[in-house]
Amino acid sequence: MRINKYLALNLNTSRREADRLIEKKLIKVNGIEGKLGQLVNESDVLTYKNEVINSISEHKYYKFYKPKNYTSSRTSQGNSKTMYELINNKNLKYSGRLDKDSEGLMLLSTDGDWLNINAHPSKEVSKKYIVTTDIEDVDLTKFNKSINDNNEKLILYSINKITKYQYAVTLKTGKNREIRRIFEYNNVKITNLKRISIGKHTLGNMKIGELKEVKK
Repeated sequence: MRINKYLALNLNTSRREADRLIEKKLIKVNGIEGKLGQLVNESDVLTYKNEVINSISEHKYYKFYKPKNYTSSRTSQGNSKTMYELINNKNLKYSGRLDKDSEGLMLLSTDGDWLNINAHPSKEVSKKYIVTTDIEDVDLTKFNKSINDNNEKLILYSINKITKYQYAVTLKTGKNREIRRIFEYNNVKITNLKRISIGKHTLGNMKIGELKEVKK
C-alpha cells in the first residue's frame, strides 16, 4: 500500500494532506523519514510526530441519519453542534455533506474509496430527497430544473409532487446547496430538506441521530 493511502486510512486525513505531512518530515517508517510514493505494509512501524500510528485492520461502513442544526464537520463552527458529537468516532470519514439546515442520510466509513464511489458528483450516483416548500402546488410545468448560477450548472434529475407542499427530488450531482439554489431561482422557499437515499442505501426507518453499520 502506498504510504499516503495508509496515512489517510489510519490518521483520518486525505491523501493530499498525508503527502504534506511526509514533505514536512513528520512521518517516519521504521525510524527513517518517509518518502512520497513509498510502499508500506503491516510489518512496518509508522510514526507521526514520533507517536506510533495504529493500523485499522478492517474497514467499517455505516449509514447515519444527520439531524437538522448539526454541521457535517469534525470541528465546531461558532455555536453550531457537529454530527460527530452524536457519532463519537472521529476515525470515520464522510462524503456527500448535508448543510446545517438539512437532515437525512449520510454515509460514513474508514474506507475513503468506498465513500468516493457512492457520493462523489462525478460518479453520478442517484441521491433522493424529500423537499417541503412554503407554498402549495408549485407549477412544475414552469419550474426550471436546470439553471446556471455563479457560472455553475445546476440540475435536478427529476422532481415529482407528493403532496401540496412536498416533492420528491433526485440529484445525480450534489453540488453545494444545489437543490436550495435551484428552488430559490424559481422563487420557492424550502422549509425542510431531507435526503432519503444514496444509491442503494436508504434511510428506511432509521431514527434521527442513529448510526447503523452496513455491509459493503
